[in-house]
Amino acid sequence: MAVTKSLALTSLFPKTVQDSKALLDVLNHLDGMGFGMVEFYTEPGMDEAIAALLKACGFKSILIAVLPLKAAGPSLCAVDEAERQAAQTTLRACIDRAAALGCQSVMVNSGFLPKEAGLLSAACHAYSRSIDDAFAYISSKGYPLGITLEPGDSCVQSFQLLGPTNRVLETTQPLSNRHPAYTLTMDVAHLIEEGEAVMHALRACLPWCSHVHLCNCVMDDPADPMYGDKHVDFDWPGASLTYADFQALFQELVALYGERDWTVTLEITCRAEDNIAWFDEVVRRCHFLWQTK
Repeated sequence: MAVTKSLALTSLFPKTVQDSKALLDVLNHLDGMGFGMVEFYTEPGMDEAIAALLKACGFKSILIAVLPLKAAGPSLCAVDEAERQAAQTTLRACIDRAAALGCQSVMVNSGFLPKEAGLLSAACHAYSRSIDDAFAYISSKGYPLGITLEPGDSCVQSFQLLGPTNRVLETTQPLSNRHPAYTLTMDVAHLIEEGEAVMHALRACLPWCSHVHLCNCVMDDPADPMYGDKHVDFDWPGASLTYADFQALFQELVALYGERDWTVTLEITCRAEDNIAWFDEVVRRCHFLWQTK
């Protein structure tokens, strides 16, 4: 079994989202530390230098198109065609950047739940059309890129169409049949937000998912202001998952994936003044993530 160690840089190093120079500094710090993949988004401006450094460091990479898609507003699952096309424009720009950066994949979200429950089926169809269109664009450009969906929460903060696992699978099976490079990146915190049993959901998704995000978005008190996509540390007061829980969950994932190759991503948001020192301590505390036995 080969486990790829991945880092969600948008959370671990928040400044990298707006500052490409900060991203370059972080990549240099990570070089040689044993990480195989980085997941990131940064504003355009230094893409050539970033691509060169990713290659020099030997990092596989995923461009997180979720951020610009959410910021732009229009959803890939929009029933309104003009809105769906606007989301497609944002995604195509991310696809072009991902290819230029040398990324292996682009991470997307589904977009927001429709305002009317009767439009759920139409929204799922619209999302599938958007993925079909995106792969047609990738093919027309000859890009060696995949697309991975990270399901979000549908009932807490993000209100994503593709949050519940059953709805995720309804769209994933036919899309994967048409596009083998379409995969899932499952996030344990979003599953908990959905009220689902994490391992049950991951077993159901196993044929299409070899990538799991480990993070903490759920508090013991649902009224806690840190509930939601805050990605608090595992020792944050009131966080529902402790470091011990986190380690036990990882061991369950090791057993689940068995001899398969898979990727595990650490996703915690830094709130410390010294980001590098904080990160190095997190890595020390999460040493178990990089063990396969």
